[in-house]
Amino acid sequence: MRIKITLQTKQIPFIYRHRILSLIKEALKKSDQDYKSFLYENKIAKPFTFNLVPPINKEIREALIQIDSKFKIKDKVFYSEDGYFSLFISSNDYRFIISLFNGLKRLKTFDFSSYENMLVDGQRVIIQIKNVTMINEKPIKKDTVIFKTNSPILIEDKNDNPLLFSDKNFEEELNTITNKILSSPHIKGKGLEKPLKFETINMNKQVVKHTLKSFREQTGKPVMYLTGNVGIFKLSGDPRDLEILYKIGIGNRTGQGFGMVEVLE
Repeated sequence: MRIKITLQTKQIPFIYRHRILSLIKEALKKSDQDYKSFLYENKIAKPFTFNLVPPINKEIREALIQIDSKFKIKDKVFYSEDGYFSLFISSNDYRFIISLFNGLKRLKTFDFSSYENMLVDGQRVIIQIKNVTMINEKPIKKDTVIFKTNSPILIEDKNDNPLLFSDKNFEEELNTITNKILSSPHIKGKGLEKPLKFETINMNKQVVKHTLKSFREQTGKPVMYLTGNVGIFKLSGDPRDLEILYKIGIGNRTGQGFGMVEVLE
């Protein structure tokens, strides 16, 4: 299940994922507080992923981003006079999607900037929620699918070292991570039906700036740098597992807006 939210605002910083996560939490709180508590008061794999798409006529500008009361950095901002951004959210969990859909419908605006947080050149960013629609997904019935990344796929080994598609243990770690996620009772309840096989078609490395309150408190740094994999690839496995991955995302930190994919064929 996948939804598209049309957001109206003239600018959104490149460092947006933690605030989109706050939007999701706020929508769930309005619609289904018990489910929101289940997802975020427990350290569990999140059954969703998301991706933000700026307008075609966007400009990229540099601005002073006040992340919070302690940290300010110069960074890039998507800017558009028309100001219509598209947020796509995908999940295999019916309760998540329906709760999110209903909660977003009740929200008229969202404060991307909160108090001293995420100010752009000293100004608050307010987002208008203009439209929320369900969109069709492509059914997966084959054991091999060609995917395109909508947001970078993060794969990390047991020591939290990032892995690239070209690393020899990439496929092994992909299987380890996926098996653990699928074993979660609220996602599938058991691991992979059979191992995944990953084949590169046209992949590249992408480094993404990301921030979380817990990271800033623990490290004293404003942002983390995450090394991701973007592009087109072939993934083979059991169709039931491929279907779930299509809906919840692939790899680490999917609930923070990474690993969203689209079916090409």
